[in-house]
Amino acid sequence: MKTTVINPVKAFTLIALGLAIAAMGIYVANADDAPGAAVIGLLLMVVGVVLGVRAAQNRLPKWAARTALAVGVIVAAFAAFLTHAVSVNAPLFPRSQEVPSVVDPAPPLQYMAAVERVRELVRSAVREQNLPGVSVAVGIGQPSVALSKEGTVVWAEGFGWRDVVTRAPVTADTRFNIGTAASAVTAAVAPLGLTNTGADSAAEWSPEHIGEPEEDFPLFTIIRHVIFRPIGLAPAQPLPGDRATFYVPRSDDNPGRGRRLMYMRDLACCTNGMAFYSTPSDLVRFALATNPGSVNGELAGGMVMSLMMGRDSGIVVAVTSNMAHANTSSLALRVGDAFAEQTR
Repeated sequence: MKTTVINPVKAFTLIALGLAIAAMGIYVANADDAPGAAVIGLLLMVVGVVLGVRAAQNRLPKWAARTALAVGVIVAAFAAFLTHAVSVNAPLFPRSQEVPSVVDPAPPLQYMAAVERVRELVRSAVREQNLPGVSVAVGIGQPSVALSKEGTVVWAEGFGWRDVVTRAPVTADTRFNIGTAASAVTAAVAPLGLTNTGADSAAEWSPEHIGEPEEDFPLFTIIRHVIFRPIGLAPAQPLPGDRATFYVPRSDDNPGRGRRLMYMRDLACCTNGMAFYSTPSDLVRFALATNPGSVNGELAGGMVMSLMMGRDSGIVVAVTSNMAHANTSSLALRVGDAFAEQTR
């Protein structure tokens, strides 16, 4: 069988280019929550394999070159699947002490013991449920029905990240989608002057409008993620307006098994394609003024927000998360118990 000798420079160039592109494929496949990262990484690694085989095919029988290409594609597919699966299943915060937090303003001294205890509870919940971010606010009002407007927010703090890719922190001002709780809250926005509560188009809460008509043309998205972003020309940005990026579990209702970005159809769960948002501090102010009882908000089939009122203690707790199926109600109850013990 006749074979031709490939130019050594050309062979070296093809092999080097193939290795570089394959390495980039692994990098992209490992990019947590990037749209289509595993698929893009797979394509890049396949290109790398093709270039490598192209460099050697003139020295190999055709059957050997084809076999090498087939095996390389299978390995590339497996690598893309494995790296992406590992990245989205890995704990965001392996230890509770690593969960960052931002408090504003500092709580009064008489509540510091309760705040320190609650911080441990929240950080443990973030780690155990593998949640990207959680925000908590606590208000103290008059006991029983006489809560009225005399109450005040005594503590508000954000934990974790409002966006996993950019690691933008959750703060007390981070706005979370409150899902089905909107029906109970939005009527009180204007009378109470809740400046961080309202409604936006769902498109404003969906990074790159994934899977919707507003999404960028796929070729532009690939170029941005594969070429520009890795070299720093198009860095990822968190959602503007202090909005939290929302996620849903990749399987079942367990956030610990990994996550994916919420799509616009997940966010538009209420009416007219709108996303209803608030902050825990605004939710506490709403509860102190209106005494609505306990309220839970669901989004994409799972809980994302809980508002709990202790009628005997006058304590109001609001907990929000940017992960569907977060157990916010249990955390709100534990936070309320910790403050109730402090105020007895």
